[in-house]
Amino acid sequence: PQASAVSATTPASAPAPTAQASAPADNATGSSGSSQSDVPQELESFYSQTIDWQDCSDGTSPFQCGTVTVPLDYEHPDGRTITLALKKLPASDGDAEHGSLFTNPGGPGDSGVESMKDPAAMPEELRGAYDIIGFDPRGVGQSTPITCWTDDEIRQSLTDPGNGDISPTNPLRGVTSKNVPAQEKIDRGAANAARCAQHSEVPELLDHVGTRDVARDLDVLRATNGNAKLNYLGTSYGTHIGAVYADFFPDRVGRVVLNAAMDPSRHRTDSDAEVIAFKEGALRQYVEHCQAHDGCPLTGSTDEAIAQLTAFVDGLDQDPLTAPDSSITVNTQDAIGIVQQYAVEKPDWDALTAMLTPAMNNHDGTLMVKAKQNSGEAPPTTVEEVVSSANSEIMFGAVICNDYPDTGGTASDWDAQTAAEKKNYPFFGGTSNAMEAYCRGWGHRGQTPPQETRAEGSEPILVIGTTGDSRTLYPWAQSLTDQLDNGHLLTVKGYGHGASGSCAGAAIIGFLVNGTVPAEGATCTAEPRQAAG
Repeated sequence: PQASAVSATTPASAPAPTAQASAPADNATGSSGSSQSDVPQELESFYSQTIDWQDCSDGTSPFQCGTVTVPLDYEHPDGRTITLALKKLPASDGDAEHGSLFTNPGGPGDSGVESMKDPAAMPEELRGAYDIIGFDPRGVGQSTPITCWTDDEIRQSLTDPGNGDISPTNPLRGVTSKNVPAQEKIDRGAANAARCAQHSEVPELLDHVGTRDVARDLDVLRATNGNAKLNYLGTSYGTHIGAVYADFFPDRVGRVVLNAAMDPSRHRTDSDAEVIAFKEGALRQYVEHCQAHDGCPLTGSTDEAIAQLTAFVDGLDQDPLTAPDSSITVNTQDAIGIVQQYAVEKPDWDALTAMLTPAMNNHDGTLMVKAKQNSGEAPPTTVEEVVSSANSEIMFGAVICNDYPDTGGTASDWDAQTAAEKKNYPFFGGTSNAMEAYCRGWGHRGQTPPQETRAEGSEPILVIGTTGDSRTLYPWAQSLTDQLDNGHLLTVKGYGHGASGSCAGAAIIGFLVNGTVPAEGATCTAEPRQAAG
């Protein structure tokens, strides 16, 4: 998941670095990157590269684009190499006195290059102080990608999105559904892995896309851009990259902001279970609000009302909601997303009741269809959009599988866990082990268990958590701050994924530009904020 920043574990192939830099405090462009003595001899050629910055092929000015070469496998740097794509917004004053600011929008699987679109979206204070650089992590976008479909299949998916069991328009279809047995999810993972190994230019990449590989790459990017230390703004999954980097290279940490923080010490399955419990709790609050007002379509006790809502939504795959003069329909997954958005993520409880009342009473989907249209999740309409969407989705699973070791469950174990979770959390429950089942089939797994992030001796690291964030939970930001040797927490009270608004934005800019660390216990209010009733 990604959010606007201002408006984990190890595959066997990526051991922790054996050398750490004692970088000077000077952080500006033009200062030396890591000295050759700080870099393992076999990696010197990668760290000493010169980037050939050129005008971007998409014609977006004043952005510049370039590539950097990195090892496929850091254990064998003399072996095969891959390329990473970068997109830079040069500092508006032409000086960039603070050097480069690397950004990552989240995911895993999101493109940092695609996120660099509008110079005006970057605060002027940051533009004046830094060259701002987005990058596509290995396997993603314009970097050496993982590819799982032929060109013909991509083109055909535009005219027939449901074609075939494994479609480029939805490569993880069914994996995150609570109603699909674990064995089907295992089979989907195995089928996807086979397709990706068949069609990727570098099939070995499937074993080398974990977060710890990306953190190693980020240090090469730091050095090749002439920075002695890393300045970094990561959001959501981007905080995982930043935290692992800081643990690997604490002496190379410059000004690092981790916004909507993940906690690398948690296994993905445990994190997903915590998110389900959080969302179900918020839904119960909505139901109680709904029933306190006239016209609520949910009746009986809170448990009975949630059972009614769950049964209604689960039935939409067989009988989708429709609206006059629209070809758009709302199925089970669509409805779950709408309820999640309006009940949990940015609560607008009265609007949700207004949608559910005609839908549940008369099967009238007019308002829910409109909500789906307004969600901004339109299906891809060009070959380029299909390729980007399919790559992003497949990389979401690939990185998770590379990051987390197999926990040793079986399909029957997972089905039993799903049943128990659905009993406790009927609406959102039943999916916490979905990726674990998928990764069993995918097969390209990490080996190192999740571990705490210390970054001993680093410069201050700013961690940001929003109390009502339903994707990266606030306790994760608290936990990561406690683990870090020099972590500082900014609490944002309200809703939304990733800090937004003038208060949090000013704190981020103050830290990145002036090195100002918010006072202990500092809080902001999320903006804009919709009342929860």
